[in-house]
Amino acid sequence: MTILSNTLALVVVLSVLVVVHEFGHFAVAKAFRFPVEVFSVGFGKRLFGKKWRGTDYRVSAIPLGGYVRVIGLGPDESTIAEGTSKEAPPVGRRWQRGLVLLAGPGMNFVLAILLHTAVFIVGVKVPAYELAPPVIRIVEPSSPGAAAGFQPGDRVVSINGTETPRWRDVLFIFGMSAREKLDVEVDRAGNGVFLHVVPRPNTKYDLGYVGLLPDFGTSVKPRIGSVLPGSPAEKAGLKAGDVIVAVAGRPIQGAPDQIFANFVGAVSSAAPGPFPVEYRRGSQTLTALVAPRKDPDGSWKVGVQVGADLPEVLERFPPKQALVEGWRRVRTDFNMTLSILGRLFRGRASMKSMSGPLDIAKFSGEAARTGAVPLVALMAAISLQLGIFNLLPIPVLDGGHLFLLGLESAARRDFSLRVKERILQVGFVMILALLAVVLYNDLAKNLPSGWWPFNQ
Repeated sequence: MTILSNTLALVVVLSVLVVVHEFGHFAVAKAFRFPVEVFSVGFGKRLFGKKWRGTDYRVSAIPLGGYVRVIGLGPDESTIAEGTSKEAPPVGRRWQRGLVLLAGPGMNFVLAILLHTAVFIVGVKVPAYELAPPVIRIVEPSSPGAAAGFQPGDRVVSINGTETPRWRDVLFIFGMSAREKLDVEVDRAGNGVFLHVVPRPNTKYDLGYVGLLPDFGTSVKPRIGSVLPGSPAEKAGLKAGDVIVAVAGRPIQGAPDQIFANFVGAVSSAAPGPFPVEYRRGSQTLTALVAPRKDPDGSWKVGVQVGADLPEVLERFPPKQALVEGWRRVRTDFNMTLSILGRLFRGRASMKSMSGPLDIAKFSGEAARTGAVPLVALMAAISLQLGIFNLLPIPVLDGGHLFLLGLESAARRDFSLRVKERILQVGFVMILALLAVVLYNDLAKNLPSGWWPFNQ
């Protein structure tokens, strides 16, 4: 059931985002009166549609996105795949064709801002500490933060020159900067102190770990982040978002950095079970009977990823301020994405930091099951990434077409259909190679085995 809901969520999310992307191309092409032959929702065989004013508006068989075909703009992925490319005189001026190509990613950027704005208007629950000033209360032993000289009471002022007024800003930069040397300014008893730290790569997503935390207290309970399909926890009815109160009558609580170990210890002590797990879902307190499985390494697991259940606040703004906050979120994510791409190119980041279809399906499914607001927030993030990815100078992508357009401008002539098709075919090979690497990492990160240390 989880796999089906994840797949449906993936189809919905990608279809909406890709159709919006293609609508950007379509709208600008129509504005310039370019001949638009096809506007398709989906790929492959035409199922049904209507021709109106020279354009075939259709729904096609494969429901993952769509495409727009503009006569004279050059061959695209749909005509290459179908073998229907035809030589046609270039349409319009090169700058107009460039704007048509830019309009797709541009629509993704605009959509990301609008979706984030909508989330901030409606309001989204976030851990209260994320919005608090980043005053360090805990420096974990043997962590990069401890080695760098951070002390309890330090307030992080900036990282690499970027101001960090909230814990959210600090943790985001640390998390996205594994292996990168960061210059951190802290306020220590009124004095400015500069420290240097290199976040250690951590978790299956290659997130940076520094070991600096606020004071969460010692009575935090575990919250289920995700439930593995087919696991004992799923069979018992446990869901993402449930807060574990007790395992086999043993109350579970502790500091956030201890909560996972406390939960693991309780499961091991109660095995082989089955044993009752008391949990809180919304305002209800319920009980599930769980029979853990024994892994080859001898450990007992129920198939959940757990984290700390921290106090939450509703982050909400009036429309005008929500738009400002939406723009800030997109700007921050845009800059960080470019930084990660640069580190990938230099070999300073891992491919684990990239998410493919399995990850996106999992995130989409979890967000959809949590509620509309988390799903919209996820769509905003993916929309931005889709826009950035399409601007990469890889043939087939919009950035590749723009690069080709630049070469034609430099040569002061338009290349033949044959030359463009060969370039697009090279792009297909590049995309397939990239997809193979990303899919391999997806499988490694999502296989339900015991190697991932936070799956219990």
